[in-house]
Formats: sequence, structure tokens, C-alpha cells
Amino acid sequence: AKAASRGLKRSKAPREPLPRRKSSRLQGVAASGIYVESELAAGKVVVAGGLYTPNDSEEESKFFNDRINDGSVLTVSEAVELCGSKWSKEGTVEAAEQFMKQSLSDITKTFSPTSSRKGSPDSVRSVPGKSITSKTLQSNLNALSLESDTCVAKVTPERIYSVACHPNPNHIIACAGDKRGHVGIWNVDQYGAEAKQEDESSSDGVHLFKPFNGAVSSMTWNQSGTSLLAASYDGSVRSFDVEKQAFKEVFATYSDDDVYKDKLGYNLHGGYRSWLQSLELDHRFGSECFFLSTSEGSVMHIDLRSKGKVTFDQTLSERKINSMSLHPNGYTMATAGLSTVVQLWDIRSMSDSKSKKPKPLAWQNVGKSINSAFFSPSGKRLLTTTMMDHLDILEDAHIASGLIKTPKTRIKHDNRTGRWLSTFMARWHPASFSGEEIFVSGSMKKPRTIEVFGGNGSLLREIR
Repeated sequence: AKAASRGLKRSKAPREPLPRRKSSRLQGVAASGIYVESELAAGKVVVAGGLYTPNDSEEESKFFNDRINDGSVLTVSEAVELCGSKWSKEGTVEAAEQFMKQSLSDITKTFSPTSSRKGSPDSVRSVPGKSITSKTLQSNLNALSLESDTCVAKVTPERIYSVACHPNPNHIIACAGDKRGHVGIWNVDQYGAEAKQEDESSSDGVHLFKPFNGAVSSMTWNQSGTSLLAASYDGSVRSFDVEKQAFKEVFATYSDDDVYKDKLGYNLHGGYRSWLQSLELDHRFGSECFFLSTSEGSVMHIDLRSKGKVTFDQTLSERKINSMSLHPNGYTMATAGLSTVVQLWDIRSMSDSKSKKPKPLAWQNVGKSINSAFFSPSGKRLLTTTMMDHLDILEDAHIASGLIKTPKTRIKHDNRTGRWLSTFMARWHPASFSGEEIFVSGSMKKPRTIEVFGGNGSLLREIR
């Protein structure tokens, strides 16, 4: 199925014919005197001339770092309307409000991380307390398919940078963030009162919001599914609270200008010089605390309890950190990025003092940049995706010390997505099956494929 055939559709508003162009010279109109004074990077130019006055769109951004607003709370309707008329049509706002207030709220209220789970028809998550054999797991994986038209939809207008799924396994709610700050939420099962319309007004369960102006680099739901946190290249972090039905800015970086002195992110990384690359929840404290990595190679711990504070802000790399992963033990963290090294840290040794630089517990030299490094649900394994065209599996990395010479398993894998595709970041399934852990990765094979691997590196399924 074609992605554009389902999901978001551009609003087909009638266009008024433009007036016919006429030559000012033939009409005897004097030249305005506007000229190009100089050329800048990215195709921008400086225009000058005696009669030239910049219009509103050319004036300096109204908000810091060209953010969507001054940090004020965005309601659901406001976040939808910010998408613009191209993606909004009659009934779009009402449909989004109904889904977020009724369907998503119901899905959240009926979910408990410790409750029994029936499982979505399209999920392979095992039922807690019951074992599942390797044969049954393989059978469930073999049943997965993308052949149905209902399995594909356009969720965001631009290229997707981040993905997160609601933790309730009984309903599939897929969220995606794109490079222009849009967040698309797809009610895959179309649960609830959403009308399953077949006409052009239907969005097939997809709802679009715009809480950011920069690329949405990272997204995650909290364990209870009551809050969706997202970080953006514009330096801000917003949380969608299902109960309060609002996108709230919980953190943002700012410059050292005195006007921002009361902000939690005051004078952090110059405000403009770097962007937020990844977000990792501190699972010890729910959604109250989280980690952020930046393009400058630093890691921050943000504590929103009480009045909020930055617990620490440490430079752990000379170059961008693409991913962070906190081990289930709550204190071992893995970082990876452009430095070409996977490093493991004890976050208990980190403080708000920048004079005391922490030292890694263990590290693995890869040779080229690393897209991601994630601990498995049990913490037994660490999975890395590298530009050496490998998927590496390290075992017991959290108790290692010094140089890790070779991984337990190395899978040859083409990770060169090129300029127009987002980089691969192989991820673990959040559940294990009788001790068997599995992970998924994109593939450059043709036709394009989703690959499912076992924790030992064996290929279990190719989904096309």
C-alpha cells in the first residue's frame, strides 16, 4: 500500500487565480532600487535598497530560537491549528479533540503496567506470568504482515525523526515526530468513537499536531502511558498530559540574557549553539526526571520535582551524542555518537560541578560513528547500530571495566541510509518471551524490509 493513500491528506482548498503579471518597465514605473547586497550560506541573501522594507516574515523571530511560542501551554486545538490550513480541514480540530479526550483517555485509564494483557491482534507481546515457546514466538512473528492497506498510513508531513508507541499492548497508538516539529498520532486500531469514514474527509485515525518548530529528535511515553515527552532541535522539551489535555513546555535551553534568568535552562549551551539530540526517561522517578543529550556532547539530568533543577550537566564527549540508555539497575548509562566510542558511565559519580570530570567505567572502540546503543529489557545485552555496517551485541557490559575488545555477537548489516532517509537505530522489543529477547531494525534490502532478530543475533523474520 502507498503511504500517501491513507492517513494525512492535504486540504484541497480552491485557489484563486493570480493576477496577470505586467512589466513595470513597459508601464513606465521607476525601479525600486532593491539589490542583493551579499550572499550567505544555505542560499540566503541580504537585500538592500533605499525603498526596501522587510516584511513580517523576514523580521527576526518573535520567540527564542524560533520556537512555536514563549513556552506557554498549548491546548489540543491550538496544536492542531498551528499545522496550518494545508493539513486542516472541516472537522479536523473536533476529531483530534475527541480522540485525545475520549479514546486516548480510555486507553490510558484501562491500562496498568502490572495488569493482565490480552494483547492487540497485531502485537507479539507475551502475556505476563505465562511462558511462550520459541515455536509459538516464531509463529506469531510469521503472522505479521504489511500487505493490508490498513497497515500503512501517512502520519506526518515531513521525514520522521522519532517514533514512540503507547505502552498499552491492547491497543496500538503509534506516534511520530518529523523534521518540521509536527507530531502525528495514529490510532491504528481506530479504537473508540472515531468514525471509520471512507470518504476524502477521513484521516484513518491519524491526528496531527505542531508543538515545536524544530525537528522532533526524540519521543517516549512514561511507563503508565499518561504522558508523552518529546524533545526538539529548537532546544525545548514538551510533555503531553493525557489528563490535562495540553502540551506543556517542561524544559528549554536559553542564552545568558538576563530576561531568561528565571528559566530552568538559563545559560545552558548558549541557547542557540547546540540542539537536543536524545531524551531518556529516568525510570527510577517516572516522568518526573529525564536525561537529555546534546549536539555538543553533553548529558543533562533534569529533575522536575519541587521547583525543578538541573541535577548535572556534564560533557561526556567532544562530539554529538546520538543516544543514551539507562540500565535497569538505575545507575549505569550507555552513551554513543559521533565520537566512534560506546561508553558506559556510573551516573552516581556525576555532579553539578563541571570541574570534576567523570570517567567511563568501560568502553568499546567502533571506528566510525554510532547511531545508537540500547540496553535490552533485562539489561543483559547492549545493542549498538554502527556506521561500520554492523549490529553489535555486548553482553554484561554494565559490569565490564576498561576496554571491551570484541562484542559477543556481530551482525553484518547495511546501515548506510544516505541523505534522504533517517538513520537506523535498532531497538529492543519492550517485553521478553520466556527469557528470549528480540529486537528490530530497518533494512536497505529491496523491497524495503523490517528485520526481527533474536537476542543471540539470529534472524527470525523479514517483514515486507
